[in-house]
Amino acid sequence: MVTYCLQSVSESNYRGEGSLQTAFHRAGEKSGFSSVRAEYVPFKEFKAVWTKRGDAVDLQVTDYMKGADQRILDEFAECMCRRILTKHPRELYTQAMRDWLQSEEFVALNRLTYLKRSRNIAYSSKGSTYDLKESMARLMAQGMVPEISNSYITWTKRPNIQRMGYCSVIMRVVAVSSSLDSDKVPEFVSDYVLYHELLHLNDGLKAMGSHHDSAFRMRERAYPRWREAEAILKRVASKSV
Repeated sequence: MVTYCLQSVSESNYRGEGSLQTAFHRAGEKSGFSSVRAEYVPFKEFKAVWTKRGDAVDLQVTDYMKGADQRILDEFAECMCRRILTKHPRELYTQAMRDWLQSEEFVALNRLTYLKRSRNIAYSSKGSTYDLKESMARLMAQGMVPEISNSYITWTKRPNIQRMGYCSVIMRVVAVSSSLDSDKVPEFVSDYVLYHELLHLNDGLKAMGSHHDSAFRMRERAYPRWREAEAILKRVASKSV
């Protein structure tokens, strides 16, 4: 007997979690699973996790997908089922799925929630010493990065020393460690970290491969003082600055 978390859902109920169940019902049937159950979970990052027992699967899916229409949810469910079956290390999103994740609508629906779930951001580009908006303006004036619409740039609350910067491509958020917001650290160093993260933001979603491949490293090293910046970052990480 084939069992699913939702046996029958009418077209009028294709909203919210019902849409997710319907999507995985369809994808599970196509993939030959005997049982598929999926639920939304408020993860901070965009992800899905699953447990597979034989040909039965339980999934926990990011609730950032709640705003997607049924077509996108169907494609997402099919992608996830393929990944579970093939054990491919990375998700192979369809073009429609990628377009949705990189849309203004997705950002509008989800970024505020993402920011609220981020415990170590200062919600401000202006630090005690440096202003990241000024850093971005310098990088743009030098032709290092293009203008990236609707981006959110902030310092972290706590001074991370192992992770000097990070970004969420789909939320268009960049955070730079407040350990660099110091008159002991030259301005070009925080500019360099911001430059690194803006390269990722400008790249958008990549279908396959490393985000720090040789092509990325070549672009990263276009920064005029990258060697000096890297050396200072190592000293900051070792707390010698």
